[in-house]
Amino acid sequence: MLKMRVRYSKEEEACLLSHHEVQAALVRWLRRSDLPLVYSEGFNQRVRIETGIPTGVGMVSLQEYVDVFLDTYSPVADRANALERTAPPGLRFLAAVDIPLTAPSLMGQPMILRYEYTWAHRADTDAEQMKADMTSFLALPMLMVERENSKSRVPKDIRKYVLTAQISTRTPLRAHVGVFFDQSGTIRMDEVIKYIFGLDAKVAPMPVITRQSVLLNMSGVFVDPMDVAAQTVPPHRPKSSHHD
Repeated sequence: MLKMRVRYSKEEEACLLSHHEVQAALVRWLRRSDLPLVYSEGFNQRVRIETGIPTGVGMVSLQEYVDVFLDTYSPVADRANALERTAPPGLRFLAAVDIPLTAPSLMGQPMILRYEYTWAHRADTDAEQMKADMTSFLALPMLMVERENSKSRVPKDIRKYVLTAQISTRTPLRAHVGVFFDQSGTIRMDEVIKYIFGLDAKVAPMPVITRQSVLLNMSGVFVDPMDVAAQTVPPHRPKSSHHD
């Protein structure tokens, strides 16, 4: 058995799919590719895959990942050709590499995610005020917000999850935000809009959100998820300000 990591993008009509719908589309895609897939045991057998942190409905992603378990070896180039040929609308194959079976799951590793927020040319959004709000947010030592779950309201410090925030262009208005994710969670996209950009989501024009890049924490260094050499070293999780 071997494990193959696939990088793909989620664009066009696929942006309207929920996380579960994307997973179902991935399984159909893999089956069409005729790869020697590994299935779970038991009565209700499922294709064995491990997906990364999901993107929200309506969000574009230039870097999505899925780990696929395969029963027998074949050249990676042949598998890549099969995946590229059978990709469904909106899911575009980008690359594939074999990684060690012992490599930790995508969701089991701390990561850095970079997002782009773009507003339409005529969007009534004050760039100077947004810049001031971003500066104020980054100057905060912490920012506690309440999140609701099925049983109660839970306080969460969302400031520790934001690494960078800056306006890139003004026409059109475009901002980039780098966030940290680990097992404790991360900042939500609606929280970015409200607390970093200082916008009221109910009245302000909504931006197009694009996930541009993902980096994994391997041995204390953030690396490209497709870096095979980095996957051979057991991950190290040093204490940092993001975990405090």
